[in-house]
Amino acid sequence: MFLVKSFATPLGWVLVLLLVGLVLMKCSRREAAPKVGWALVLLGTLLLLVFSFPPFANALIYSLESRVPVPDPDILSTLDVIVVLGGGAFPSGGLRGDADLSGRSYPRLYHGVRLFQQSGAAVIAFCGGKIIESKESEAEIMKAMSVQMGVPAERILMETTSTSTHENAKGLAALLPAESERRIGVVTSATHAMRAAQIFAGHFPGDVIVPVPVHYQHDAYLWRIENLRPTVGAFERSTAALHEWIGLLWHRLRH
Repeated sequence: MFLVKSFATPLGWVLVLLLVGLVLMKCSRREAAPKVGWALVLLGTLLLLVFSFPPFANALIYSLESRVPVPDPDILSTLDVIVVLGGGAFPSGGLRGDADLSGRSYPRLYHGVRLFQQSGAAVIAFCGGKIIESKESEAEIMKAMSVQMGVPAERILMETTSTSTHENAKGLAALLPAESERRIGVVTSATHAMRAAQIFAGHFPGDVIVPVPVHYQHDAYLWRIENLRPTVGAFERSTAALHEWIGLLWHRLRH
């Protein structure tokens, strides 16, 4: 599974094309092999440039973020449970004295806690297991931060064993008492909101799943001269968007 995920990304595609192309370029047994090799290297280079081009990455991000609207305040005020999905963390150890959340997790935590404090939800749940060689799960890190933000510890539920969205939903379904027609708000990044809502709906069939998108990456003011050059940030956004589209396709094929 690790290898499959590694090569289901733009970086994996580019590396495969470049490596195969370089091997074929050195192959002298077949006359056409060097030409095919050059073509693959050129294709890999073009893919790298396209995925690193900010307008292209922006279009991919928009194709996901525009599909899940922000719920109306009236709907948010009626939520019974708020779920905050983890987006990565850095374990304590070495130069890092305390565990910390990644860039995607901070907006999810902040907006999730703010929504909880403004709504009538009885429980806020944090989902996320341990990072490799970590002493703390991501859910525990989020709980500690939310308590500092004023959330009562007794109203916090933690799912601490998951490493994927499917495991988030499955683990939380085992912790929450079975009920029907609850309104469950799922707070996650806007690129991830559509897939997360579909997965949670499958694990909570008797409840109403309300996706709450946060951490928008689409840039409405992209067309500036400095944005018309390849960047690492654009490549990361392209990777995030394609990862979600592949995840959506895989979920539909399996379920």
